[in-house]
Amino acid sequence: MTIAAPSVPFISQLPNISRHFPPSLEEVYQADMAGEKLRIFYIACGLSSLLYLGFAPLDVVALPSDLTGAWMVRAGVMLATGAAAMFAYLRRDAFQRHYPAVICVVYLGWSVGVEALLMLSQPDDLAWSSYYAGLMLVSMCLYTWSYLRPRHAAIAGLAVVASYVVVGLCFQRMGERGHWVPLVQNVCFLIGTNVVGIVALTTRERFARQAFLLKDALVRDLRLKEEAKRRSEHLAGHDALTGLPNRVSFVRCLGELMATRARDDTVGVLFLDLDGFKPVNDQHGHAAGDHVLGVVAQRIRKTIRPEDVAARIGGDEFVVALPLAGQEDAAIVECTRAALCRAIAEPIDYSGCSLRVTASIGMAIRCRDGGSAEELLHLADQSMYESKRGGKRQTAACLA
Repeated sequence: MTIAAPSVPFISQLPNISRHFPPSLEEVYQADMAGEKLRIFYIACGLSSLLYLGFAPLDVVALPSDLTGAWMVRAGVMLATGAAAMFAYLRRDAFQRHYPAVICVVYLGWSVGVEALLMLSQPDDLAWSSYYAGLMLVSMCLYTWSYLRPRHAAIAGLAVVASYVVVGLCFQRMGERGHWVPLVQNVCFLIGTNVVGIVALTTRERFARQAFLLKDALVRDLRLKEEAKRRSEHLAGHDALTGLPNRVSFVRCLGELMATRARDDTVGVLFLDLDGFKPVNDQHGHAAGDHVLGVVAQRIRKTIRPEDVAARIGGDEFVVALPLAGQEDAAIVECTRAALCRAIAEPIDYSGCSLRVTASIGMAIRCRDGGSAEELLHLADQSMYESKRGGKRQTAACLA
C-alpha cells in the first residue's frame, strides 16, 4: 500500500511550531519520549560510571597526594549514580514527572565529583590543573545524553561553570597564587563547551519535535486510510441507504450458513417485496420512499432473531436467512413471517403524513443436502411471485 506523505502546507509549518507545542500536544510529545528518556538515562549512568572507573588509574600519576580520597570520591559518585538509575527503574512515573530536576541533580552530582577531586589535589599534582577537563565531559554529557529543554540545560551548565569558579577561587586559591590566566582559560573552555552544547541541544530538540510531528501526522494518515478502507469494505458489502447487507454479501453469508449446518439442520429464506411502495414514491417523492425503506429495514432488524441475517437486495426487496434446527422449522419460519407482516404494515410517519406499505413474502426451506445459496434464493423469489399472484400481503412457500 502506498502511503501518502503529509501535505506540503503542513510540512512548511513545522519550523514555526516545532519549538512550542500547545499544552495538549506537548503532553503527548512528552509521553512519546518517555521510553527514550529512560533508555538514554540508563546509558548515561552506565557510561558515567565507566568513565569514573576508567580514569581511576590516572589518579596514581595525577593525584598521588591523596589517592585514597580520590578513589573514595569515585566510588561515592558511582554508588550515587547506581542509586539514581535504580530510582528511575523503580519509580518511573516519578522520574518522568520530575525529569528536569532529576537530570540536573544527577549531572550536578557528577560535576561535584570532579570538583571534589580538584579540591583534594595539591598545586604540584597534575590533577590540580588538568582535572577541570572532567567538567567539560560532564557538560557535553548534559547536552548529548539528556532531553532537557535548552533553558534547563543552560541553567545546569551555568551552575557547573559557577561551581568551578568557586572551587578555583576558594579551595584551589588560584587567585591568591596568581594563577589567573589558567583560571580564566579554564572558565573560557567551560563556557565554550556549554555554548556548543546549547546549540547542539537546541538543534536536536527541533529535529526531534519535527520528527514527532511527522510521525504523528503519519499515524493519523494511516488511521484515516484504515478507516476509509473499513468504510469501503463495509459499503462494498452493504446497502448504503439501509445499512443492511447487499445481495452479494447476503448470498455469501447464506452459502456459509448452508455449508456449516449439520446434516439434520436446515436453512430458511424469506423473500419480501413491499406492496404499495410505488405510490409512496409517486405521491410523496423519493425522499419519502427512502425514509420508508429505512424504517422497514429497522423493523426487520428488530423483528428477526439475533442469529438471522437480513439484507436489502435491491429496490423494495428484502430477504432474511433463518438458521433452523429441530422439528419445528416450518413453525419458526411462519412465526417470523407473520411478525414481519405485522411490523411492516404499521403506519410510518413522514412529515406529518401517515404512510403505509405491506409485504408479500415468499419462503423457501432447504430440507436436504445439495443446492446452492443462489438456488435457494431463487426459489424464495419464485414463491414470492406466487404470493403476488395470489393477492398482496400473501405468503407462498416451497421446499428446496
